Amino acid sequence: MGYLRPEARLEHFQAYIERRLSDVDFRLTDVASAFKLSDRYVRRIFEAARETPSEYIRRRRLELAALMLQDRERAHHTILSIALECGFNDAAYFSRCFHDCYGLTPRSFRKTCTSQEASNAPDIGQPRRLQRRR
Repeated sequence: MGYLRPEARLEHFQAYIERRLSDVDFRLTDVASAFKLSDRYVRRIFEAARETPSEYIRRRRLELAALMLQDRERAHHTILSIALECGFNDAAYFSRCFHDCYGLTPRSFRKTCTSQEASNAPDIGQPRRLQRRR
């Protein structure tokens, strides 16, 4: 890959992550291995974006899930199947993360989106910043 500015490297990492979001076994070490870098270096590049790699992966998975829950074509899909398709392997964890991010359970979010017109649907463009659990 040669020398890249940290911003460009971050974009490469994010693009790689986007391609792997649905993989439930995907981890930071996969990013580091793919680019032949250390986990620590990948974390340091993400620090500039004020988000850890894990936070980025979780946020993007939740945004994808929110889009799928709004999609009328997927109305027959269970919430669990959507969670699995977005890379979550635990329904309770997915529901908790979704609620922390959007202030609604996935079920309530879906009901709100399907019972209202699109203009009144929740804005998924700006999820709440997830708090780090310590």
